[in-house]
Order: sequence, then structure tokens, then C-alpha cells
Amino acid sequence: MKYESNIFKIENLNELTANYVLFEIIGLNDTDDDFDNNIQYLIKSLSYCLKHPVTVVHKLEKPFLVVKDQKDILDKMPVEHFVMRNETVYFKKVAEPLRLDFVNYDAESKIIILRFLQFDIQTELNKNSYLWQPGSGDAFFSDTAQENSGGVSIYNGFFIRAVELPEGGFGVAVDVTKKYISTIPLKINISRAEFKSQHISKSHLMYQYGSKRYEIKAEEFSDLNASQYKFSRDPSGQLVSLLQDTQEHFGKSMPPNVANLPDNASVLIYRTNDNQERRVIAGLCFRVFDTEDPIVKKLHKKSILNPFLRRRLIKTVHHNFLRNLKYGNIKLLINSNPINLEKKKFLSPDILFGNNVSLSVRRTPGAIQTIMSELGRKRKALLLDDKAGFYTNAAFESQYFVVPQTIFNMYGNEKYFLNDLIFHVDKMHPTETGWKPEIITYDNRNKKNAVDIGFEITQKIKENIGRRNGGYALIMLPSGIERIKRQHDDLAALVVSECLSEHKITASIMHSDILEECYYHKLQNGQAVYGIKNDLKGKFSGYVKGVAINQVLLNNERWPYVLNTPLHADLTIGIDVKRQIAGFTFIDKFSKNILTKFDKSTNKEKLSASQMIKMLVPLITVQKNNADYPIKNIVIHRDGRLFKQEKQGIMQAISMLKDKGVLPQDACINITEIPKYSIIPFRLFQIMEEYQVLSEKVDQGHVLNPEIGSWTSFGNKEAFICTTGREFSHSGSSKPLYVKFESGSMSFEHILEDIYFLSCLAFTKPDDCSRFPLTIKITDRRINTLGSNFDFESLDILKSENLIL
Repeated sequence: MKYESNIFKIENLNELTANYVLFEIIGLNDTDDDFDNNIQYLIKSLSYCLKHPVTVVHKLEKPFLVVKDQKDILDKMPVEHFVMRNETVYFKKVAEPLRLDFVNYDAESKIIILRFLQFDIQTELNKNSYLWQPGSGDAFFSDTAQENSGGVSIYNGFFIRAVELPEGGFGVAVDVTKKYISTIPLKINISRAEFKSQHISKSHLMYQYGSKRYEIKAEEFSDLNASQYKFSRDPSGQLVSLLQDTQEHFGKSMPPNVANLPDNASVLIYRTNDNQERRVIAGLCFRVFDTEDPIVKKLHKKSILNPFLRRRLIKTVHHNFLRNLKYGNIKLLINSNPINLEKKKFLSPDILFGNNVSLSVRRTPGAIQTIMSELGRKRKALLLDDKAGFYTNAAFESQYFVVPQTIFNMYGNEKYFLNDLIFHVDKMHPTETGWKPEIITYDNRNKKNAVDIGFEITQKIKENIGRRNGGYALIMLPSGIERIKRQHDDLAALVVSECLSEHKITASIMHSDILEECYYHKLQNGQAVYGIKNDLKGKFSGYVKGVAINQVLLNNERWPYVLNTPLHADLTIGIDVKRQIAGFTFIDKFSKNILTKFDKSTNKEKLSASQMIKMLVPLITVQKNNADYPIKNIVIHRDGRLFKQEKQGIMQAISMLKDKGVLPQDACINITEIPKYSIIPFRLFQIMEEYQVLSEKVDQGHVLNPEIGSWTSFGNKEAFICTTGREFSHSGSSKPLYVKFESGSMSFEHILEDIYFLSCLAFTKPDDCSRFPLTIKITDRRINTLGSNFDFESLDILKSENLIL
């Protein structure tokens, strides 16, 4: 059986060619912390300046700039260019032009071909007046909204990406998407205070500039208004106001909102791809909403596409936009039928619960047997079964329940919610003493901002625990803050960070809005009585169980189940860095020893070689001491992109561990990149045989999501795995997980199977599947809170005032 993909083959590659020139980049030091970022900056900024594709290849460990051999491009090619830290690099032409063969290519020329193809395809689509692209590399969207609902305009769009085919050659991957934009622009005379209070600097904006639309991020509020700010837009040096320039771009038949722009219209400042400051009129900017924004959350749920509709829309994109694309002056012949791929599938591993209870879809003797479509429900049931329960079971250390005083005085106490929570924790994780948290209440009545409430919470914790250190805390946040997402994230960051740094307490955060929704109040014999609304009992029960698992047991590092089918790797390590917090998760062969550690980073997105050594050497040693087998095969899962300094640190750490005898001399290190969002918009569809002869308009049930565990590789370095699939009931289409094999000697197939096995450890929702392996999921879950931004300066002021008082 085969799967249908969303990749369309380019049939006339033999007609395509190009000449390119190499320039040695002089002045980049590969030991510099900014080396990788400078490479990406050069590619982005020079492509923007030259208006042509530019990329970088490495020869003999030196970087070389690749530029098309066209006079108009080479004439504009600079001899020097600024990079980060205001340093200068120089370009030296090193050889005669080289010819690019689109049929017989190697790994180096593949990079160049994909870059040139992608650039020309984007250029062609940008000529289409019915499409607009928010930014280079982004999706293309229709110029008119599909619908307007509740102050939100919904635009249909599509991604298109040049890709190498699994069997060689090239094609384009196509997927459809949507964008949600406010129907109402920002205020024409928005003030600086409003700019700040409405968090506009943290928002993406769509800017209408004549017939063009762009997506920008306004960083600052301008002191000058639209008529005061003037600039030169041509070599003559003649100045023009922003207002005049904007209206001229709309032409004589401009819309009313442009024609009526006042002289004092407010102006915002943003930066271009080459880091140049630009000004825009605020009243022509519209907020762009992400799918998690409360205003579009319900709209997004309604617009989730099932496999039938997604497949149909992808083919519509091909029909409307791909039939007349060109590479240079040559029309691309793109096959109208997507390529089919052989069906390859990993079986789900056996998993082990408490009391040595094993669950299997592999027909393993002695295990409880189930099928894939029942696996999630069976996992959840076994956690609540007295004969199974959580795999990890031990007495609890110090526990705290931190709750708003108002909630505690109503239904957050031992009589209502807390009683239910204790019951579910003890049922899944029975111990002799049970889970008995110390209750700490805090005053939330007159405090509405994150700083004040955060200070109140941390002060109450300090008052109640004194000099005691260590333990775990469940902290409930008040709903007034929860409803403002940014403030909720800030408050969570504050209390979690303060608990950890000040008291060595590992804290988790829960929400109170579900409780407010589910509980009702009535008077009975003059006494206040609370109960759960009949139509919300199921929701409440699910929520309490979720808090018990995620916020209590997982926070206490109690694992619900582990692998009973071993990984190929002896040790798997997940690494991520976000908002200057580095996270490391170590998982052994059976996932019985799971260790997660965090460290502050001086960089927002990458780690230094020394920090890699600092974290890996002692923690791999700990894992080795807990293992009853030699650690030979180590696999790194880098969440996102691996930087050169990080790899250097990894290799140095392994070398040191070999020298110390912690690892055997034949131990090998294998490194993968697992980004959350792949630049290749890859999909798979299973078309039922009887559907092949039917009309496209018949029952959509004949087009299915792929089975979970399905996978396909693109060469020996890239692959996609279906860690979600049709056996788990979800609306929408499965999105396979992209994996890049950076280096190592293990079988790539074995590495992929391990990733799938680790994704089956869906701890946060046992009845569901997880898109990411546990190495990524568990690290990301904690780092998202620890790494949030927070106004610690305001907190320090409050602390100082409190000491003075």
C-alpha cells in the first residue's frame, strides 16, 4: 500500500541550469559565538539587497558565498559587509563560474539548486496581483478575506517549498493555511501610552502600503507624526513626508481611510530584514492574531481541515498557481498528480505500569493485549486501576498548595476541589502517607497586575515555610490575570523562578477559570454550599485528573508508565534553550531513569561549548552510574537548530568522558535536529482503494490520515514520522514530525524508531498521542515557564519597599 503525499514532481529538470560564482568569506571565525548567526544574516541581508538568491556552502571547513553568475547581480555585489557586533567581513572571488546540473547533483549543489528554485518560485508568485506574502519565506495569501467574523478577517493561503524527492530529483511541497487579521486597524492617533498598554510592540501587524501588504513587528513609537517625519526616497535627495509618500502609493483612487488621514497621524517604527529602520502609519496597521489568541481560538477550531478537504485544496492551489511558474525564462512543468510513497510503519512499543503490568499492541506474551485505536483509552484506564497505576511510586517530599484566599474560602478547600484532587492523586499514586499538601493562601482581592500578585504569592510562601528548603508546590493563579495571556505567562515565570531560586521548590501552575465555570453556589439552611453543574461534571472530572497528572505527579517526577520495549540508543538526551534558559533531559534505554536539569544561558537561542561540557559531563556520569549496561550509543535530540559551538561542546564532553573511563572508547554520539516547525510543509494521505474510481465530491471519509508510526525518509539525512495519526481521534490532518540526522554512525531508521517510541510516552495526556518525543516534550514544558519574560526590576522595587517598611 502507498500513501499520497503533497509533493508535486518537476518533470523538466533537464531543461534547467544556472552558472554561479563562489566568493570566499574572509573575516568569519568559526570559533566565534556569532558564526552561525552571521552566516544566516549574510544569506538573508544579501538576498534582500541583491534581489536574487544567495546561499553559503562550506569547502575545507571554510564558508563560501554562492551568487548567480549574472552581470546585474555581480555588479551590485559588495566587497565588504557588516555582520553582528558591527564587524566587517570581506568577499573574494575565488574561481571561474561553475555550472549547476539539476539532474546530476551532489550534496553541495543540492543546497544551491533548492535555494535558486525556491527564490524564483517566490518571485513568480509575488508577481500575482491576487496574492500577498507577509514576508520572505512565508505563505502566500489571497488578497481578499474568505470571511469576516467577530472583528476578525480570515485569509486563505498556501505554503510552497522546493524539495528533493525521496528517490532523487526535485519537486514542490504544497500545503494550505489560514491567517487571522483584525478587521479594524489601530487608532489613527494612537498614543505612546496606548502603544505600551496594548502591548503593540509584542504583536505582529499587517501593514497596507498601496497595493502591497507586509507583516511587521513595530518595535517603537515615533515622536514624529506622519507629516513631520520626512525622508529621501530617490537619489535627488528631495525630502517627502511619510503621509505624502503613503498617499502617493495608493494613487488617485485611494480608499477613504487613506484619503482622510490627518497630518498628525501616529507613526510606528519597525526594522527591515537588513536591519534598517522604517516608519509606518499606525492607522494603516492591523493586528495579526495567532491561533492561541482568545479572539480567534473558536474560529480556528471551526476552520481546521480534515484530510479530504486539505487534499482537495492542495490540488486547487496546484491548478490555480503552479501551472505557469517559471525558473528564469523556462516554464516549470510540475506534474498535476502528487507523488506516492511506500508505506513504512513502526509498531508502538510495549509500555510498563506499576505492579509490573505491561500493555502491548505487539501480541507480547504475558502482556495485556490491545489494538492501536484503543491504546490511549487503555493507558488511561490502567493508571486508574488499583492493580496497575503509576510506574514510579514513592513517598512524597514536602508538598505545598498555594491558592488565592477568595478561591479557598469558596470551593478551593479540603471540602471541595482540594478533596477531589487529593483523591485522584492518591488513586493513581497510592502511598502510605498519601498526598497531603500544606495549604498556603494569599490575598488576591485588590491586586490585579502580575507584579503585585507575584510579590504577594512569594511573600506568603516565604512567611509559611521560613527557612525550609526543597519540595514541590502547586500554585493556583487568579483568573483576572489568567485572561490576559501575557500577564499570565509573566506571573507564572515569576512564581516558578522565585520558588526555585529562593527556596529550591519545584513549582507548577494551575488555572482557576475552569473551577469558576464548573462550580455553582447556593444557600442551604443558611449555609453556603457549592456543587458542580450537571452539564459540566465530565469537564470538571477531566480537569481534576489532568491537574493530578500534570501539575502534581509529573511535577514531582512521578512517571505514569515507561517503555517495556527498549530503545536502540543506550542514552537519549534532549537539549533546548529558550529565553536564556537551557534545558537538558536524559532518558535511559527503558525510560526508567529520567533526569531533567536547567541552567541559565547567556544567549537566547544557543549554548556555548563550555556550557555543553558543564551540563553533559556530570549528568551523563549520573546516568551511567544508574545504568546496569554500558552506554555505547548516545543520541542527542536538539530542539530546533544545532549550532556549531554546541556540537563542539558535545564532542569535547564525550571525549572527556571517554578519557575518564565513564564511557567506553567505542561509544558513539549521534546528533539529530527536531524543529517544532519544519520549513517543508509535508503531509501524507491514505486514499481508500474504492475512492480511486469515485468523484472528488463524494464521501470525504475515503481520504484518511496516515496510520500512527508511519514514516518516510528523504535520503539518509532527513525524514518525517507520523507521531500522530488516525487511530487517535482528532479533527484536522496529521502533521508529520520532521527529523534531520546531523551526524553519527547509528542506523537512521533506528534513531527514527526511538523518536517514535519516545513520542508514545504521552505523559501529559495518557489517553492521547504526543507529537514530540519525551526528550523534547518534557524539556519544553518546563522551559516555557522558567524562560518567560518578567519585569523583575519592578519586583525588586517591591521587595526593597517591603524591607524599608
